[in-house]
Amino acid sequence: MMEFSGCSLLYVDPVDSENKEEYLEAVWIIGETGESPVRISSISQKLKITPPSAVQMLKKLEKEGCINYKNREGVTLTRKGRIIGQRMVRNGMLIESLMVKSLGIEIDSKVACGIEHHMTDEFANALCSLMKHPIKCPHGNLIPKGNCCNKN
Repeated sequence: MMEFSGCSLLYVDPVDSENKEEYLEAVWIIGETGESPVRISSISQKLKITPPSAVQMLKKLEKEGCINYKNREGVTLTRKGRIIGQRMVRNGMLIESLMVKSLGIEIDSKVACGIEHHMTDEFANALCSLMKHPIKCPHGNLIPKGNCCNKN
């Protein structure tokens, strides 16, 4: 029988929390383009879902204090929602930068998206520091700064 040391605990993050993070990431990205409040149609297009599905999740996010939802107008992020959305954007951009600049491979969006949800702030800051605090992602967009970037 083979034994494995150091990796005895397996962890699976609930899919629902990843879905919520995707919504907050989408609202953050759309909001950065200047759309405020962010329209439901913009969110549903970004996430490739129907508007009623978007509304259902957005109402959950409002109950959790992540967004402010106004019927027929759209949504704005609360401080809590902004932190989560920006963290997801930063994590994804750091992983994409790692793929291209450090590993020399093409961006695999499914892999980057999967990993971004499981990164702690400590891991993201360590990765950012390892890559010498990249300013832009491979697509040319500014990477949101983390606490590690402010120390320089």
